[in-house]
Amino acid sequence: MPKTFDALLVGYYGMHNTGDDMLMAATAEGAKALYGASRLAATCPKGSEVAQWLECAPVQSRKQRVRAQDRALKYVGAWRSEHILIGGGSVFHTAKDIAQKRHYLKLSGNAEHRAVGVGLGPFVDTEAEKQCAAFLNEAAFTGVRDRDSYDIAKSIAPAANVALTYDLAPGLVESDAFKSALASQRDNAIGFALCPKERFEGYSQRETNRLLKLAAAAKQWHRESGAGIRLFDFNGHPTLGDAQVHQEFMNLLDGVPVEYLPYYANPYHCIAAISRTKMMVAMRLHAAIFSFLTKTPYLSLNYHPKCDNWCRDSQHSPQYAFDSATFDVEALTKSGFDILNGHYLEPQLAIAAARDEALKNWEAL
Repeated sequence: MPKTFDALLVGYYGMHNTGDDMLMAATAEGAKALYGASRLAATCPKGSEVAQWLECAPVQSRKQRVRAQDRALKYVGAWRSEHILIGGGSVFHTAKDIAQKRHYLKLSGNAEHRAVGVGLGPFVDTEAEKQCAAFLNEAAFTGVRDRDSYDIAKSIAPAANVALTYDLAPGLVESDAFKSALASQRDNAIGFALCPKERFEGYSQRETNRLLKLAAAAKQWHRESGAGIRLFDFNGHPTLGDAQVHQEFMNLLDGVPVEYLPYYANPYHCIAAISRTKMMVAMRLHAAIFSFLTKTPYLSLNYHPKCDNWCRDSQHSPQYAFDSATFDVEALTKSGFDILNGHYLEPQLAIAAARDEALKNWEAL
């Protein structure tokens, strides 16, 4: 029976997350380049703005009405697709989720499936590690975005076809969409892209403490430089997104001018805004990545191993990387002033080199 789709794009797509939107865009471009794909489907809900923008058919329901409905719809989407492409993100850490990805491969039936620009672990239990090893052995190719993931892969599945590649986003820097989004000059704004990590783990006071320290730094930067604040919602989910934490941050910025940018489905809108920003304070991983790609100086607030891995692998100077829970506000403020005064040390990894590593995800087998 002929397949309806050339490729099914699999990821945390259509969930109003700017980073995942960019990963989906990169995966769509990779499918076109690798397979000559023109009929694309994606694991996102009907009505998804990013699916419409990328001209991908969403395989999930607009709203799940019965238990396991979306899982069944994704299985049907895999069965109707010639290739499975798992594109980007931390998508290999729970046994149930990895097992579903293995089912996608089997249902499609074609042998040439791959995962690209993905992170492995940290696994929630030993069963998740076993499922990941089985997936790596079943996929035709897996490109992992960081050295830690590569070491995990070679440890649990030494015979699998795994390569150390990179995050997918740098692979788009030569695209017309990326280049046309870049601003011609910067303004006097300091960007923040925060993440409400602790409140969903039951530690809201830790989040409050971070906001108080960041507000103190922001007010000092404003007093000395006149810079305003630009807030970026990288996650636009109505309850799990960034709007609430940014609103609370705004409430602490007495007298500091603030521009608030809610989530927007086209990630190049965010690229444009970051490229005109004088400095970024990036807690969201792709806020750091977008800053790197637009040559925007940034301080990284690392809350997850993926953030530490990014700073290490992009050779971001340690003086601009901080633990989001324990950072010293005076050290952060000083590093910010160094940047504002024109003394930023750029990451040693060249953007062209990052692009080359990202494009390794799409090399022919």
